[in-house]
Amino acid sequence: MKRLVPIFMMALAWPGMAAAQSNVELLPSGELAIDGKSTVRDFTCQAKGMEARFTPGEAGGELTLEQLTGALREVRLEIPTSKLDCANGTMNEHMYGALLMAQHPTIRFRMSGYEAGAAKDGQVPLRIRGELTMAGVTRPIDLVAHATSAPAGKLRVQGRYLLRMTDWGVRPPTLMLGTLKVGDSVVIRFDFALARK
Repeated sequence: MKRLVPIFMMALAWPGMAAAQSNVELLPSGELAIDGKSTVRDFTCQAKGMEARFTPGEAGGELTLEQLTGALREVRLEIPTSKLDCANGTMNEHMYGALLMAQHPTIRFRMSGYEAGAAKDGQVPLRIRGELTMAGVTRPIDLVAHATSAPAGKLRVQGRYLLRMTDWGVRPPTLMLGTLKVGDSVVIRFDFALARK
């Protein structure tokens, strides 16, 4: 099994992160969002900042569909919980409380492996394995994504992951004396363009 081509993790990084030991950067047009539902309305929370550490692989960060398996060997990502923004101050405070921000101020993802499928119609499917640590609980996760070539030698990476908060011991927030209850399942959605430095 080939190790650690963390395309998803490259995707999760954007300006403001610390991209150590890598010749790959993520362009500012990227997005990482969390979509959820409640008894009152749907909501979206944006991740406004994060830090990542990249370790190059055999291909030294080449961003072609043919060389994805050697682009990076390892990536570790950290997202400050305080940088998640649901565009509603009350919602943010309840979310920070549910994520136990005071005791566990950082959400972490560590890539542990991947599989890259065959290119088809200009896309390469990716299945990425790793560990997500949230509210002090670490669990394995499998991510499905795909990579496509973009102009000027860039690479676009898109995907989504359905996450159940209670799997990490997180109690979904409740607001307005229980009138608004957030659903247990949320979707992590990402769409990024990568380029060589």
